[in-house]
Amino acid sequence: MSDVTDEMLSFFLMLFQALRVQMGVAFTEQIIQTFLNMFTREQLAVSILQEGSSGSNVVQKFLKILQRSCPDVKAEMFELLFQILHHNWRFFFKTSVLSSVQRSGAEEVMENQAQFTSAMQVFGQSFLQPDIHIFKQNLSYLEILNSKHKLYHRKLFRNAMLFHFLNVLLQVLLHKSHDLLQDDITLALYNMAAVDFPAFYSSFLPEFLNGCQGLDPHQRTTLARHFTPERDLPSFSQGVYRLVNDLRFYRLCNGSLPQGTLKL
Repeated sequence: MSDVTDEMLSFFLMLFQALRVQMGVAFTEQIIQTFLNMFTREQLAVSILQEGSSGSNVVQKFLKILQRSCPDVKAEMFELLFQILHHNWRFFFKTSVLSSVQRSGAEEVMENQAQFTSAMQVFGQSFLQPDIHIFKQNLSYLEILNSKHKLYHRKLFRNAMLFHFLNVLLQVLLHKSHDLLQDDITLALYNMAAVDFPAFYSSFLPEFLNGCQGLDPHQRTTLARHFTPERDLPSFSQGVYRLVNDLRFYRLCNGSLPQGTLKL
């Protein structure tokens, strides 16, 4: 069965690459649903994720498709990527029954790190695109992965990805490019910051402000001081909104002042 699945997936990928523009959204979604219904998730996962199989190349090529400009099918491809991660979490993170019961905090066992990193990079890049539907969809996928699998708490995510996701989401709020999703973005920021609140306030926030253009040192210090280190969602949200609004105000004032004028 595995060999047949590999061949069908390979054929599907070749067909998709050749005809992805002509197929359109509805037909592409129908094809994906047909594959998901034809095989159980376990059978599909074995074929796609098995080391040394042609199926693993399918995942890599799916990731490349998601990084290209192909808006008509991106929503469905991101959904497929999410389903692969969600239903095959143990392919990346091995957790024994004993350690799960004991919650002992033992060293996390990570496998197939390159594939997991590529998947997270694809999700991260989608937040730099103007498509608000894709943004909302993928933000909800990350939140589900965190709720079900503690994504934000994973060592690799904390050490190598958390800063970048926090930075991108704050920049989106700052540039008002997705104002309709302000509450969703702020909730995701809260859940990411909650992984380590002391590190968020003492490390991330100063580094974020230092990277913001159009501010002087005094203004950066003021912004950091006014963002009080609260840990409940309502207070944290108010702090985020105040930070974003004050930062915009400082930039607006600084940009309109003649050179040499004393800044606020």
